Amino acid sequence: MKCFFCKDEMTESTNTYMQDLGSCIVIIKNVPCMKCRQCGEVSYSGTVVRQIEKIVSDLKNSLTEVAIVNYSKTA
Repeated sequence: MKCFFCKDEMTESTNTYMQDLGSCIVIIKNVPCMKCRQCGEVSYSGTVVRQIEKIVSDLKNSLTEVAIVNYSKTA
């Protein structure tokens, strides 16, 4: 797969995903992705995006200001 920005090769990797929900910041570690070797651009598959959305939705109403979780396909 080629990077959308610099056109270099993207390789399988993991990334830390962060989202600010206003009342809470969600940090998801070890998220599978494709990452550009040159510029660091990250791309997620549709399956991974759906899992991220599920994790964020599950944590949205938590009573904590910062939630740090590990990515899991079975969560």
